[in-house]
Amino acid sequence: MEEKDNYMNKINRLNKEMTTINNRISAFSTQASNTDRSLREKEAKFAQQNKARERKAELLETLKKLTEEDSKIQEQIPPLTRKIDAKTRDKDRARALKETEVAGRQSTLHEFQSDLKELHRLSKAIDNFLSSDQTEDFDRIESQVKEIFEQIETKKAELKSLKSELEGIRGRVSDQERHKKMIKDNIGVIETQSAVAQLNKEIEQMEAERDAIEGSDAAYENHKNSRAIKQKKQSELARLEGRWIEVVEGIRGLKRRLSAEEYKNVDEQHRKANIKHVTTQMAAEDLKKYWTAVDKALLKYHSVKIGEINKIIRELWILTYKGEDIGNIEIVSGQETGGRSSRSYNYRVVMTKGNSQLDMRGRCSAGQRVLASIVIRLALAETFGVNCGCIALDEPTVNLDYPNKKGLAVALAQIIASRAQQSNFQLILITHDEEFVTMVKTEMSMLTGFSMPEKYFQVRRERASDGKFYSKIDEKDLSELI
Repeated sequence: MEEKDNYMNKINRLNKEMTTINNRISAFSTQASNTDRSLREKEAKFAQQNKARERKAELLETLKKLTEEDSKIQEQIPPLTRKIDAKTRDKDRARALKETEVAGRQSTLHEFQSDLKELHRLSKAIDNFLSSDQTEDFDRIESQVKEIFEQIETKKAELKSLKSELEGIRGRVSDQERHKKMIKDNIGVIETQSAVAQLNKEIEQMEAERDAIEGSDAAYENHKNSRAIKQKKQSELARLEGRWIEVVEGIRGLKRRLSAEEYKNVDEQHRKANIKHVTTQMAAEDLKKYWTAVDKALLKYHSVKIGEINKIIRELWILTYKGEDIGNIEIVSGQETGGRSSRSYNYRVVMTKGNSQLDMRGRCSAGQRVLASIVIRLALAETFGVNCGCIALDEPTVNLDYPNKKGLAVALAQIIASRAQQSNFQLILITHDEEFVTMVKTEMSMLTGFSMPEKYFQVRRERASDGKFYSKIDEKDLSELI
C-alpha cells in the first residue's frame, strides 16, 4: 500500500511537472509565434522599403531623362514658334485679302440682284401698260425696254464672270486650308525628325561613352545576370508569398476549428489524455518487467521441475527395472518456437546406457514402454501432486516380466511408505494380477513408519436369479492374501 502511494505521489508529481512543461511549451510557442509574426512584418516592411527605394531611383532616373528631354524640347520651341507666328500672319493677311475680295463680290452681287428686281418691276409695268391700251408712249417704252434688255445681258455676263471668280476664290480659300493643314503636318514631321535626330545623337554619345568605359562587356553581362537573378528571386518571392498565404489560410481554418464546440477545453483534454497515456505507458513498462520476471521464473521453474522429475524417474527406474540393456531413462525438453508469447516445448523420453543416449520410441519392448509410462506418471505425481496425493494405476503390470513386476511392486511400496503421513494421499491400484498385489503387500510389510492397509476391494461377476450377470464388489481383508 505504501509503495502504491509512493507511485501515486510520483505520478502526481510527474503530472505537475508535465503540466508545467506544457505551459512552458505553450508560452514558448506563443512567444515564437509572436516573434515569427514580428519578423514577417519587419521583412515585409523591409521589402516594401526596398521596393520604394528602387521605385524612387527609377522615378528619379525617369525624371532626369524627362527633364533633359524637356530642356531640349524647350530649346527647339522658340524657332518653331517664330515660324508658326510668321505662317499665322501670312494666313491672316491672305484671309483678310480674300474676305475683302469676297465682300466686293458680294456687293456686286447685291447690285445685280437689285437690278434684277428693277427689271421685274419694269416688266410688270409693261404688262400693266399693255393691258391699259396706252400706246402713246409705246415707242419710248420699247426703246427703254431694249436698253433694259441690253443692261440685263450685260449684267448677266458680269454675273457669270463674278460667279466664276467667286468659285475661284472659294477654291483658293479651300486650298489655303489644305495648305495650312499641310504646314502643320510638316511642322510636326520636322519636330519629330528633330527629336529622332537628337535621340540618335544621344544614343551615339552614350554608346561612345559605354565603349570608352573599361570592362563594359563584363559590366553588361553582370547586369544581365543580376537582372536574371532578380527575376528568379521575384518569382521565388511570389511563390513563397503564395505558400505563405496558404499557410495563413490553414492557420485561420485551424483557429476556426479550435473555436468550435468539439475542441472546447482541448488543452485540458490533452492534459488528461497525456496523463492517461503516460500512466498507461508506465503500466505497460511495469507489465513488461513483470512479464519478463514471470517468464524467467517460469523458465527456471521449468528447468527445476524437469530436473526433479528426471531425478525421481532415475531413482524409480533403477529400483524397478531389472534389465541390463537400459541404464536410465529421462525426459528431454526441446523448445520448438522462440517467441515469448507462443513458447512451446517438445518433450521426448530418451534411454541411456553408459554415454549413449537414444529415443525410446520405436527402440523398446512393450514391457519397457509400460514400465517407463508408469515410472514417468509416478514421477509427475510425486513432483506436481504434493497437495493432491491421489494416484490411480490401471493394469500397471501389462507386458511386464517377473523381475520388472517385482521392481514396480518395490517402487510402489516405497512411495506408499514415504507419503503415508500425507493426509490426502491415496493410491488406487486396479489389476487382475493377484501375484502383483501380493508382491506389493510383501514389500510394504518389510517397511516401517506407516500403517498397513487393512482392506482391499474385489470386483467379480455374479449371475443373479433373473439370469443376468452383474458386477459385485466385495470388501476383503488384506491379510487374506497369501
